[in-house]
Amino acid sequence: MGLATCGRILGVCALICWSARADAAGGAYVVDDAAIGMPGECQVETWTSHGDNGHLVAVLAPACVVDLGAPVEFTTTLLGSRVNSEWTGTAGLQAKVILVPVGPATAGIALVAGTVVDFDGGQIASAFVNVPVTIQVHDHLRVNLNGGWLDDRLEDKSHITWGAGFEWDLAKKWTLIGEVYGLVGSPGHEPRMQAGLRYMPSGAVDCDLIYGNNIAGENANWITAGVTFRY
Repeated sequence: MGLATCGRILGVCALICWSARADAAGGAYVVDDAAIGMPGECQVETWTSHGDNGHLVAVLAPACVVDLGAPVEFTTTLLGSRVNSEWTGTAGLQAKVILVPVGPATAGIALVAGTVVDFDGGQIASAFVNVPVTIQVHDHLRVNLNGGWLDDRLEDKSHITWGAGFEWDLAKKWTLIGEVYGLVGSPGHEPRMQAGLRYMPSGAVDCDLIYGNNIAGENANWITAGVTFRY
């Protein structure tokens, strides 16, 4: 896999998931949930991931929820990745709507669609659709399931995407998050996993520390640190 291709794949996978609510997985997590904020609510997510193979990913992702007859969350993402000594960049735009709200006895369902632009080639690199499902097991535990489709236009390949994760509120201000995810039909994209702790010092700030496998490419382990600000 070439350096630019590896960087682009890292960017595509990172752009598949975001959410605007304080109880959403969001941030650097891959598995999305079926929740967004109220119209007028915005946030900025930022994180860096460092691999034990020397690779690096840095992301800045502002998002806002607007009322278009129904609430729609729009996320714009800027991502830079360093593979060995080479830097590549991608930008993405996605929209997320809620089809069925999460309830005590009802699984929530959302629809996410977006596209990714490759800075190096100056063209649309990928497009994706994802369907997150959230099950509220009890007040302190949520399970998220994802299924979707990813079209890699530069390599003229399509993949089924999938993921499963949980969010467990361990104590006040602390949440344990774990997930497994993958791409179907692509060599070298066997299931990957990551888990981390989220600290919420206030309703406006989340801090994440995550450890796990890389999203794509050669097998490596990553440490990710991120912060989310809401306003």
